[in-house]
Amino acid sequence: MMGDNRDNSTDSRALWGVGYVPLENFVGRAEIIFFSAAFDDPQAFRLLAPWRWPFDIRWNRFFRIVR
Repeated sequence: MMGDNRDNSTDSRALWGVGYVPLENFVGRAEIIFFSAAFDDPQAFRLLAPWRWPFDIRWNRFFRIVR
């Protein structure tokens, strides 16, 4: 679950703060893939290399409806 950064909020990836969300707390399902990047590659999507970002975004998954 992602935080909305309101009042410097954290999200469920912050194990020191919120922590993982239990599976029984999930209601509903995903509807759309909003953004997808190649984060699995250690050289991809580095903050200090913004000229690489257009090549690291998975454009074929951008705003794709989840079935």
